[in-house]
Amino acid sequence: MANERMPKLKLTLVDGFAGGGLYDNGSTTAYGSPLLLLKTVEEANIDLNRNRQKTQRQVDTEYHFVEFKKSNFEYLKHVLNCEGYGERIGRDIILYQNAFEDVCQSIVAKAAARKGGQRALFLLDQYAYDDIELATVRNILTSLQGAEIILTFNVDSLLAFLSDNEQFHAITRRIGLEEYIDWQGYARLKAETRWREIIQRQLAYGIWKASGARFMTLFFVTPRGDTPWSYWLVHLSNAYKANDVMKAVHWEHGNSFGHSLEAGLFQIGYQANQDESVTGQRGLGFAEPAAFDQELYNASVINLSEQLPRLIYDYQKGVPFIELMESIANRTNATADIVKESLHHFILTKEIEARTPEGGTRAKGTSIHRNDIIVPHRQRSIFIF
Repeated sequence: MANERMPKLKLTLVDGFAGGGLYDNGSTTAYGSPLLLLKTVEEANIDLNRNRQKTQRQVDTEYHFVEFKKSNFEYLKHVLNCEGYGERIGRDIILYQNAFEDVCQSIVAKAAARKGGQRALFLLDQYAYDDIELATVRNILTSLQGAEIILTFNVDSLLAFLSDNEQFHAITRRIGLEEYIDWQGYARLKAETRWREIIQRQLAYGIWKASGARFMTLFFVTPRGDTPWSYWLVHLSNAYKANDVMKAVHWEHGNSFGHSLEAGLFQIGYQANQDESVTGQRGLGFAEPAAFDQELYNASVINLSEQLPRLIYDYQKGVPFIELMESIANRTNATADIVKESLHHFILTKEIEARTPEGGTRAKGTSIHRNDIIVPHRQRSIFIF
């Protein structure tokens, strides 16, 4: 809704594991995800119309809440009624007492049938790692032009029990990850001290490829508790803007999220020639997650300022900034703003130019626009290579 002339946004919000809607949070209670979704849209509608006297703008939302457990489902209905949403059940709030996999195709069809309703956000907060098949995720992203998926994946749980036996082959085969795990080298990997990091890279790469998404962010969340198991919060979409906004959310809430790959550019899949146990050099991360704090921010800017000029010089005729960002989106924790900051020095020293569509040039890296052409200087600097 950034375009203020856009009067209405049709949106479908899907909670595949809705729960009971209200939780005991110690001395208080806390809203579950269905209530958070409803109230967030209400707040958005208020903000969109603040100080508007005439034409009202609207996020026209249809909600689909799916909960398999009967007691949770009944309590969710009770909470929705108590919160004043009872009359909307069956209209714009649709409830399902089913497993998400069983009703997903019906929900996708309803979202696709809404005129102008191809924008949809699926919150798939599964308990472990095997309630969602990645073929289902691929179908969502293929069927709905503007779909985004937020998927939780309890990687610590999977790694705690992962074994090279038929039981786990069947599980990973069903969810779509079997072919991405190096089962032939599994025994050798288990003997290495860093086997968890290597397997995690294989799983991360598998999620990305099996989902069919163009863009993915994959960051850690470690819940509070005596023996917390970390899980991945995975964002999947086919739109770069969605990817960039999701990264910005992680940076904004850096106390809750962790990133375990290198600052700057990284490779998701495992590559032996980058393994420090093979090369003797510092390489792959995927160890303890680092917070999205100032230290990671500074390291990202420094590393990108070393890495990006090399990439840009491969484009002798220049590259649109948006194309550059799309090419590295799955290889960095950085937002577009962080990338712009990393290029600032080279813009100032004219090692790199940012040419506007009108033929001008940007004076600062931070002022680069998405359609600017990033052009390397004809004379390559000895400081870049």
